[in-house]
Amino acid sequence: MGRDDILVGIGGDGGISDAGTIYPNVGGYLPLIDQGITTVGDCRYRKAVPLEGGGRLDIDTNWGIRRSFLPQGNRRYIPFQQPTTQQVMIDTISAGPTTVILTGSHTNFAIFLMTYPHLKGNVKHIYTMGGGVRSKNPTGCCPKDVTTACTPQQCGDIGNLFSSYSTNPYAEFNIFGDPFAAYQVFHSGIPITLVPLDATNTIPVNEEFFYAFQQHQSTFEAEYCFKSLKMARDTWSDDQFHASYFMWDSFTSGVAISGMRNDKDCLHGNDFAELEYMNITVITSNEPYGIYDGSNPLFDGHAVPKFGLKKGGVHSGHVQTGIVDSFCIIEGSRKGRCEDGYTKEISGLEAVRVRVATKAKSNVDKNSRLDREFFKSFLEKTSPKWIWGERHS
Repeated sequence: MGRDDILVGIGGDGGISDAGTIYPNVGGYLPLIDQGITTVGDCRYRKAVPLEGGGRLDIDTNWGIRRSFLPQGNRRYIPFQQPTTQQVMIDTISAGPTTVILTGSHTNFAIFLMTYPHLKGNVKHIYTMGGGVRSKNPTGCCPKDVTTACTPQQCGDIGNLFSSYSTNPYAEFNIFGDPFAAYQVFHSGIPITLVPLDATNTIPVNEEFFYAFQQHQSTFEAEYCFKSLKMARDTWSDDQFHASYFMWDSFTSGVAISGMRNDKDCLHGNDFAELEYMNITVITSNEPYGIYDGSNPLFDGHAVPKFGLKKGGVHSGHVQTGIVDSFCIIEGSRKGRCEDGYTKEISGLEAVRVRVATKAKSNVDKNSRLDREFFKSFLEKTSPKWIWGERHS
């Protein structure tokens, strides 16, 4: 994009040892080696994504598109000299009030908050895409015009662990990657706006938007985004792409930008989403609590729980050990019982008041073929002069 003045930190695996030691500056390339932290650790997110055959390897390289298509420019980014993710957060947040946007697992930011609690006061607001509170996943539903027998899968479930509804139908992928980290972030006392599946499920990449995007690409970045989107559509496992693929992170970015621009005191509405306050928490373990079965690294094998946690408390139960976990399976049912990573609406001492996006706003222009307000804004940013044949100043 012709910008090399924006700090980019290199993240890394690990960050917390088996003994509970927090590595305050994990990340980069050499620190991974120096600290003895490898990239083959016990990471649930990694286990959930296949290594090859359309999995992690292809996704990480975007099938070579970014290297063959995007112009490289004269950037000053040098991999072995980039700061770590932690260092970027330290430098940025130390400098003054900062808004944080999280669109993945919360590990890096949770480590930051646990290591530098005195800097929490500089974090003005957190926007995060993840979780499902009152959502009902439309993916995996039987088509309305189906003529043969159809067994719905993820349809109606709270979460979106598409390969794991039989063990955990409640979790969303970002939060499931590190529920305890998400718990630390949500319970940090920092104001949070959550954009969960409740809202993103209401803004699928429908055909009208897809073809409008195809016709309006005036920058390399827009072309790259559309090529990636088209690749996802063309390799989708069934013909339900436009009903199953949603604007997750990009919609969250729009909600955050609108909030920062128009809603500084959290008193006014958002341009793109309907919002309401809810009392929620992040589920990190499953009942019964206090029965240690070898699944919970915060308690099992430790005379004193890590991080000063309470024995028999909400973190002390069974932790889902992978996508398939026999503890989570209910015999005779297609839905599992584990709730690890569930952003659950509750009352009582564990509840945190969070502003939650519940629905994408409809387009105020009733004559437009684009049915969501964010679609219009997204295309205006990718094609500033022409939208649907109408000239914009």
